[in-house]
Amino acid sequence: MNPATFLTTPVYYVNDVPHIGHSYCTLATDTLARYERLKLGKEKVFFLTGTDENSQKTVDAAEKAGIDTATYLKDMATKWRNCWDTIGISYNDFIRTTESRHVETVHELFQKIYDKGDIYKGTYKGLYCTGCETFKKTSDLSEDGRCTDHPNQEIQQLDETNYFFRLSAYQEPLLKWFEDNPGWLQPKSRTNEIVSFLKSGLEDVSVSRETAEFGISLPMDPSHKVYVWFDALINYYSATRTDSREDFWQSAYHIIGKDITRFHCVIWPAMLMSAGIELPKGVFAHGFFTVNGTKMSKSLGNVISPIALSEQYGNDALRAGLLSSFEFGNDGDFSADNFAEFYRTKLAGGVGNLFNRVTVLITKLCDGQVPVLETSFEAKTIKDEFDGFLERKQLKGAYDFYFATVDKANQRLNETEVWKLAKVDKDAADIIFAELHQYLEVLSEMAEVLLPESAPKMKDMVGTDGKVGPGGILFNSGKE
Repeated sequence: MNPATFLTTPVYYVNDVPHIGHSYCTLATDTLARYERLKLGKEKVFFLTGTDENSQKTVDAAEKAGIDTATYLKDMATKWRNCWDTIGISYNDFIRTTESRHVETVHELFQKIYDKGDIYKGTYKGLYCTGCETFKKTSDLSEDGRCTDHPNQEIQQLDETNYFFRLSAYQEPLLKWFEDNPGWLQPKSRTNEIVSFLKSGLEDVSVSRETAEFGISLPMDPSHKVYVWFDALINYYSATRTDSREDFWQSAYHIIGKDITRFHCVIWPAMLMSAGIELPKGVFAHGFFTVNGTKMSKSLGNVISPIALSEQYGNDALRAGLLSSFEFGNDGDFSADNFAEFYRTKLAGGVGNLFNRVTVLITKLCDGQVPVLETSFEAKTIKDEFDGFLERKQLKGAYDFYFATVDKANQRLNETEVWKLAKVDKDAADIIFAELHQYLEVLSEMAEVLLPESAPKMKDMVGTDGKVGPGGILFNSGKE
């Protein structure tokens, strides 16, 4: 198959509706998918997202809601899908881990790993966090013996007979993999963390629960359920198990939050090695953000809905405001005041102001005809530099560069006062008008990735056949 791209988000727990943390990851993946489609063509890009449903959390949430688990899961999956549709996510497939296609693939891989001799039955005693749905080491807990991600939940002491995955056998193969593929996990700081973790030694991990109420039964022992994270990781592979998609697996690239890096970069590749399946092309583990310096929490009332932001400011503002706030891969902070200021200055006062002024001026002073620029313009240089940021997955860098280009064009417009120049030197003014129009052209091209809902409006304003379209308001500076 020719070069292609298979981009994935994690499958998200459905114990609640999406917040802006989930949308950050999904919007980032969507932005990269849009870039790849422009580069490779739509048919060469496969973008997967979905929901993680085989969890005790979902059973508990369904009971709390007073409905059966299947109904609850269907309702929640619909809410997640509707959220992504509402904020403009261009996914190609939405997978639910309760679907038969996924269950079949889980059985297939579990059986392969079992037949390899890498799954065995044993007894496990350990500390279990229901919030993380995983066993914890004492070193993973806070000084008061609580999970650092779920400090309000009690850690359980469990003693169970489970099936185990022989993860310890893959310590050296995984170290060799990272040595041979230094850029496989990005950013580099995450690679350093994982390599350090591998060198500290790997223990075999439990991959089934005998006491689980809900989940996928083991193919060789229906009395056990497959551990939720073990089945969830397989979703990426499940989605490619059709004739039209099987070639995409070799180009799989996972976009995840940093809290699940060990699952995706230790356990998942070991599972694939055991099953004899090619490893993904790469993994990018992004950071998290706080809200006004505080971690998002229902109890604090600072959980922000992406749909609420979209309704207030629009989808492009939601996307650009989140992805430009801090570098992809780092931690950052969200502030409603900063978001509003970003909308007013960068979008309404920057992008929107430039497009409207240039098209109105060319309409008024050039009868709508775009003058021909005979001298060279830096459009190709601009586009090449922009592409470089996206190739390196530097999303903030791409947005910063975009807005810097907008500022440069606005500065050119203001410094030349071309509307005055046109009255005394039409030829000189025409050169500036042609240059400004080419700025609009390249900015509208870049907007197909960064501001996809505004891009068609921008192209309408740029016009066709040497004539600009009508001016218009791209972003309302008075939004509150």
